[in-house]
Amino acid sequence: MSKSIQTDRLVLRRFRRADALGITKLLGNLSVSRWLTRVPHPYFEHDAQQFIDRHCDKDRALAITLSDEIVGCCAIGNELGYWIGQPFWGRGYVSEATFAMVTRYFHFAQTDLKSSYILGNSGSAKVLRKLGFAPTTHDEAVCASLGRLVTLQRMSLSQERWEARA
Repeated sequence: MSKSIQTDRLVLRRFRRADALGITKLLGNLSVSRWLTRVPHPYFEHDAQQFIDRHCDKDRALAITLSDEIVGCCAIGNELGYWIGQPFWGRGYVSEATFAMVTRYFHFAQTDLKSSYILGNSGSAKVLRKLGFAPTTHDEAVCASLGRLVTLQRMSLSQERWEARA
């Protein structure tokens, strides 16, 4: 599997230790971390270093970069996950990055791809619907940054649905 993915505007690449400060700045914004269940708030540089240490040698979690500046993350482990820093919202970067990751996923796998979003996150809902994901169930999870339970909309995408999306 390729270690990076090039799109029209972005490069998705492995994380580097030098990304820690950029990750800290972007995820330190509660407007971002409130939509992610596992990210604490406040978010410190050592949190970013631990994240990088877990993912820097793997192709499942990739840094979304623009001119080598980190703008977010896109990952496929047990499910598709992603985040984008607030200064980069509304530019289509998440759609572009997730499209590339899902394309790669279905090139190598035939199993359904799962994802979810916290109810109220209309941007994430729109991205997943655009990719062809269909809602399945609701679930609850603790949102670390908010310190409370949130409701997740679980989603699923089959390879057949992915190929028929056009």
